[in-house]
Amino acid sequence: MRTDKKRPPVSDDLFDGPSKSQLKREANKLQELGVRLASLRPKQLATLNLDEVLLKAIEDYNLLPSSNSALKRHAQFIGKRMRDQDYDTLLAAVEALENPRATTRPGTTPKPLSATAQACEELTAEASATEEVITKLIEQHPRLERQKLRQLVRNHFAAARKPDAEATKRTRTKLMHYLSQNFA
Repeated sequence: MRTDKKRPPVSDDLFDGPSKSQLKREANKLQELGVRLASLRPKQLATLNLDEVLLKAIEDYNLLPSSNSALKRHAQFIGKRMRDQDYDTLLAAVEALENPRATTRPGTTPKPLSATAQACEELTAEASATEEVITKLIEQHPRLERQKLRQLVRNHFAAARKPDAEATKRTRTKLMHYLSQNFA
């Protein structure tokens, strides 16, 4: 016969820090960022404020053979070296270096959008305001067809709700093409 013994209550004082799972997620984020750093060119790495040990670890990562276990161990080492780095600023810097066209260089002004790009931006900005934008565009450019514009915008918003980024890009390209053909 089993008797249920009451367990003593567990105090909340034992759980002060982050959970083990949270620590692992943070370590994985650092490792992924370290691998992204390893994919950058040496000139790009020089622009970042990284210590010598981390730079050497990144260089060694690029010299390793394509053995999965060796790369994984070295990524863990890079993640360990990155613990004292500011993650958010480093991530922003890496994203800017990976996609230089997404940001403007200091001292330059971004080019204004073309008429078709601006119209496409207005149409795809907010679903509730598309009808007014369509009406305004048709008044300015009588060659545009209301039904065709509605269909293209509706397809764009339907594709944007799906996780497929390529479909969203395709529908936006179709909309841009239609606008550019019919602007008088």
